[in-house]
Amino acid sequence: MKHFIVPIALLACIMATSCNTNKRLYETGVAYHQANQADHERIMELKSKGSPDAWPEIFERYCSIKGRSDEMAHFPPEVKRELRFMPLDLNDELTQARNKAEAYLAAKASQVLSGQTPDVDEADRLIRHLERVNRDNKQINDLKLKSLARRYGDISRMMHIEVFERQVGPNRDETVSFKESQGGMTATVTDHKLSKTATIKGKVNFIEPKKRRIVFSMPYEVSSNFEHTYSTVDGPQAACSAQTLENLKRKPVPFPTDESLIEDAQNKLVDLIYQKIQ
Repeated sequence: MKHFIVPIALLACIMATSCNTNKRLYETGVAYHQANQADHERIMELKSKGSPDAWPEIFERYCSIKGRSDEMAHFPPEVKRELRFMPLDLNDELTQARNKAEAYLAAKASQVLSGQTPDVDEADRLIRHLERVNRDNKQINDLKLKSLARRYGDISRMMHIEVFERQVGPNRDETVSFKESQGGMTATVTDHKLSKTATIKGKVNFIEPKKRRIVFSMPYEVSSNFEHTYSTVDGPQAACSAQTLENLKRKPVPFPTDESLIEDAQNKLVDLIYQKIQ
């Protein structure tokens, strides 16, 4: 029978490797729990103060805890047992912190831009922070528009409108007919509703005048709607009600062209932009 002798140097190497692995696992576990504890304590401290400006940091602290927990979740089961890892469910806390952080940052940026001497750089910092919290926040584009207007003044010369899609509906003439009687006379009244809609979709680029670079872009979808009502009568007008007689004063008008509706939609887009920067 053959005997295999493990060299002392190799045995020492194996033992050292095992010890180093255990040491690293221990250090990782300690670091994980210490970092979470530090974040938790800071969150509790910030919440106890009850100040709205604390919510962005609270949200970031919750994100840090969740990020570490998600990374640890991918470790092998035996490693997680060694590190005493317990999965954390922070969805409710994250949602609440995100909502309150967004509300504070949006309100603060709007307040800064509304002052007599707005600090545009500070507003832009707050807007960037809001984007980091939630890039889909619906107030971001409006805040960016206000910031551009405060920084550059007249932004009309900065706007370049790109149209990606035009949709123009058909000419519609919807009618409803009914009879009216009065003084022994009867007439047939027809109410007409003319309608047509044009919608444009695209992007507005705001280009800095001096450097000719795009500083901000925003998508848009805007519609122009044409509507006109009038009535016609077959029979004596003396048989008609007062309301119908009033409607008979309105005469039919031609439908607008596709081009005129598209142009009106573009004008509405410009008006909408200026409403947002007020």
